[in-house]
Amino acid sequence: MNNANKQFQDVPVLILCGGKGIVVDEQQFERINKGLIVVQGQPMFIWVMQHYAHFGAQQFVLATGFQSERFRQVMAQLSGAQEDGADGYRLPLAGHSCHVRLVDTGFDATTAGRMLACKAWLEQAPCFAMSYSDTLSDLDLGAELRFHRQQGLAATLTAAKYPLRFRILGMRQGERLVRAFAPRPVIETVAINGGYYLFGSAIWTDYGLDAGMALEEKPLERLAAAGQLAAYDHQGSWQHCDAERDLAELGRVAGLLAKL
Repeated sequence: MNNANKQFQDVPVLILCGGKGIVVDEQQFERINKGLIVVQGQPMFIWVMQHYAHFGAQQFVLATGFQSERFRQVMAQLSGAQEDGADGYRLPLAGHSCHVRLVDTGFDATTAGRMLACKAWLEQAPCFAMSYSDTLSDLDLGAELRFHRQQGLAATLTAAKYPLRFRILGMRQGERLVRAFAPRPVIETVAINGGYYLFGSAIWTDYGLDAGMALEEKPLERLAAAGQLAAYDHQGSWQHCDAERDLAELGRVAGLLAKL
């Protein structure tokens, strides 16, 4: 094992898998958890774990909710998977024997609530990673981890570039008359929260993490106000799953991950 693929060996990874899902088949009108959507032959949450495992991650906690039993079914059916306790599996990923714990955090839990429900398996680590099961990227996770440690702050998120889809209306303030259309978005890409986080242990005590709120609101705002939130700039591919139209781009990004 070389240094490039063992950087995360002592960094546990929390993957948020509890969203309420989307409808991807209008004919059957079946709602599916986005982490379970199959891209390039396997569910998205597996791609996310493989991505981290490529950089040495060996401890995963999946915070499930909607369709939690389907995650268990997928895990049980994976090649090489072995049950390891009531809520865990041993799974070979990227050359590592990984432990994957599934925690049912409830149907209606917020992102902060899901984090707190998994605290027992993360709080002893000086640093832990967190991501969403419905987002794929070719992010250099090792470089992000080095950046986080160099900054020495409580948290790091990835600033991803995301293109604006819609044409901008030419309207004067206070009017309702459309005078023109921009031929293309005036801002071609914007920096957004790309959802790949690294946290120090202070996140549990110092920034008001409360089960009733979303992490993306007050906790991150408090980190920013305290000057404790760094942004790692990612210039490569990034795609979140919002609708069926995103599947083609997700497939392209999965193809990049398959080459790691």
